[in-house]
Amino acid sequence: MALTVEQLGRTNVTGNRLTVALKLTPSGNWPTAGEPLDLTAYVSNIETVHVESDIGGYVYNYDRSAKKLLAYESGANGTALDAVNGSTSLSAQTVYVTVTGGRA
Repeated sequence: MALTVEQLGRTNVTGNRLTVALKLTPSGNWPTAGEPLDLTAYVSNIETVHVESDIGGYVYNYDRSAKKLLAYESGANGTALDAVNGSTSLSAQTVYVTVTGGRA
């Protein structure tokens, strides 16, 4: 489906660095390949991306090259993490992202 993106507060400017805090809410079933999320709409030259989420057993990661937010869950029998499949609804989850980068 899509992510609802809400910027929390104003863009923080420190020297030539910008930091933006975002609140993301998934809607509907999570696509296995991840949700599109272009953080260069908030800062140029991304340096760091910090992702945290509500308690719920899911782990999120930002793929810079594909510009997508990925979701993972515990693998079978305690093995490595597996990508969340397309039949899983993450609409009750909230994900917080802080991105820091330079100006254009």
